[in-house]
Amino acid sequence: MELKLFEEKNLLECTKTFIDVFNQEPWNDEWKNETAKQYLLDFTNTPGFMGIVAVDGEEIIGFIFGTRKYWWSGDEFFINEMCVRIKEQNTGVGSKLMNYLLKELKSDGVSTISLLTDRGILAEEFYKKNGFSEIKRLMFLSRDVN
Repeated sequence: MELKLFEEKNLLECTKTFIDVFNQEPWNDEWKNETAKQYLLDFTNTPGFMGIVAVDGEEIIGFIFGTRKYWWSGDEFFINEMCVRIKEQNTGVGSKLMNYLLKELKSDGVSTISLLTDRGILAEEFYKKNGFSEIKRLMFLSRDVN
């Protein structure tokens, strides 16, 4: 397995991995190729974007997509998406991706990483195991557009 920075040529493989992961338990999303590709492409076109990919042979088995944001207390990196192919989960791929990201961000002078994830699923446990903690004062709100 090789870890490296995302390149535009990686988009289709990242899309495939994303669909394979998020259309299964516990998310049970219904991503189609074109919508997933556009969803990920939107991140790559955002100012401050950085992606890290885990490559095994010709296949991308995991990735992190995020955006650097300027903040009063120091630059922050917001993780928009992270996934590891189901059969490679719990093998250290996610932690290796995270460690690679941390090295990149440290060398770029970024001071904080933040993200949103669902409660009560393995992702929550993974992030906490990798040094993330919940910010109790924050609330995530949503509503339907009628």
